[in-house]
Amino acid sequence: MIIASVVSKTQAEDLLTKTKGLLSPRRDLVKIELIYLPVYLFALKLEDKRGRLLAERISVDGIRGEFAFFKDINYDSSPPEIKNRFDFSLAEEEARKIAKREYQRILFKDNLKTRNDVKITEFGMGEKIYYPYWVGYFKRKNAYDFNLIDAVDGGKQGMKMRPVFMDLLLQSSDKQ
Repeated sequence: MIIASVVSKTQAEDLLTKTKGLLSPRRDLVKIELIYLPVYLFALKLEDKRGRLLAERISVDGIRGEFAFFKDINYDSSPPEIKNRFDFSLAEEEARKIAKREYQRILFKDNLKTRNDVKITEFGMGEKIYYPYWVGYFKRKNAYDFNLIDAVDGGKQGMKMRPVFMDLLLQSSDKQ
């Protein structure tokens, strides 16, 4: 499944060039492109000690294996044209192990805090999806840098995802 971009190129340019404050200089965008990150999506069913049934969706990127919660919003899975779609580097079984380990760690901390004792009752198979991000390239003194925008909700991506996209960009330069 391929998730369609909701944020337009113009909106992404505005978000990427937005300054952080009055004293920060406006950065000049050299190039912007829409890329699709390969992601494994897992559906979980949970039950707490009171018998309530819960559901959660989590994801692991298919490049380096970074864990994240998957926001449940209405996704359009019919994008017009896909140019920058990357291959999965991580096997589904490895992504599944990462997802399970990370989610159980979070669940353990939450159970200690809330004393609710939530348990995983079902851990679904990984669904392969492609998730869109806008990448903006900037010139900084003698080098280039990049920033990332989630192409569905417009959120800036932090340091956790930076190595994933560095690997993607290196993968794309190897193809050329």
